[in-house]
Amino acid sequence: MDQHPVLGASRWAGWSTSQHPPQPRLILERGRGCEVWDVDGNRYLDGIASSGGSHIFGHAHPDLVDAVTNQAEQLAHFDETIAGQQPAEALMDDLCTITGMDEFVLVNDGSGAVEAAIRVVVEYWIRREQPQRDTIIAFERGYHGCTALAQSLSGLPHLRRGRAGGNPRVRHVRLAPHHHPGRAGAATALATDFADAIEAADPARVAAVIVEPFLYTGGGIVLPPEFLSELRTVTTRADCLLIVDEAFTGFGRAGTAFAIDSMHEPPDILVIGNGMTGGVVPMSAVCVEKRIRDAFGDARLPYGHTTGGHGVGCAAALATIGMLHGFGITAAQTAARWFADTFCPRFAHLPGVVEARSYGVTGVVECDTADRAETITATAREHGLIVGREGSSLMLTPALNTTETDLDKMATLLHTAITGADVGPGTGTTRS
Repeated sequence: MDQHPVLGASRWAGWSTSQHPPQPRLILERGRGCEVWDVDGNRYLDGIASSGGSHIFGHAHPDLVDAVTNQAEQLAHFDETIAGQQPAEALMDDLCTITGMDEFVLVNDGSGAVEAAIRVVVEYWIRREQPQRDTIIAFERGYHGCTALAQSLSGLPHLRRGRAGGNPRVRHVRLAPHHHPGRAGAATALATDFADAIEAADPARVAAVIVEPFLYTGGGIVLPPEFLSELRTVTTRADCLLIVDEAFTGFGRAGTAFAIDSMHEPPDILVIGNGMTGGVVPMSAVCVEKRIRDAFGDARLPYGHTTGGHGVGCAAALATIGMLHGFGITAAQTAARWFADTFCPRFAHLPGVVEARSYGVTGVVECDTADRAETITATAREHGLIVGREGSSLMLTPALNTTETDLDKMATLLHTAITGADVGPGTGTTRS
């Protein structure tokens, strides 16, 4: 497949966005459903739903296009500190229903939502007269955004380099083989490691634990199903807050509306993002339990964005939630079964594959080296499939409503790329 030449004079060439070796620059022009076209007319199957699975209903879904267009014609946005907008008011009610949380802060992206969540935590402990709580416990391989504070929560080496100081103390929990979801007692073992990290950091100084239900950027790592509930017990016992970051897994990506739906008790704070507007407008939210909000009394959170609660974004989010209720969750459940029953067995025993696994509407093929994964990514694109990569793991995160026929096409193209990739001696990191 022909590639559009690298635009040498382009100022939007990913200088700040990618840790991966550069491929020939792909310039896209339009998209529809699970397909996109470049400026030369070449068609690709979109196996990543635009970016991190954010286009949960594919490209140019008419319901989302209508919602955005209609709101833009009415009133695109207004400063929320001066006047409210009807879509934002309605969205608060719908978020309460779908998440089960009580208070919401609307911001612009996942990084901003994590920043706002940490601000809530800091202010909460100040109002509880425990300002010394300045420590956050997180996964070493977790990812919570690319702003200075959000990036400081990750232990991934390529994210730690050169980060700014002045952020909370962060202590990381490292994943180990006995945490694999196939091991008996894995959820308890992992939750116990978090309990040990809280104890080692001094429980009186720990403000919160923040985790993702699925470590996408960390390499597509699937955690034990009962882990979140076990961790909730640990944080309650330690009297620290639990933040669950569902920027990636929320809005159906988990195979349910949210990963926290399986918890016996909700987290204190929920972060949502990527799929909130069906990917068509940048928007995210911090969702807070009532007892956390009550600690503030009549005081407001000293945090806000110029475009927070953007009217067009709220209209898109309202449409997205309606679509989830209408057909999205059912579609997500169907796609999740396809990944578990069809995708994983098909890729598990191919040459150079360490493991094939799935999480909701996400498929992961872990290769033996990052070099192999990079070569396969490029080969797949040549065959007409755009697939994601995190380290040595190939990632397939299609729209929730992708048909089984199109899912099979994606799998066939990826299978062809894996079996036909020309890979020399590997220099990447092998699975430990």
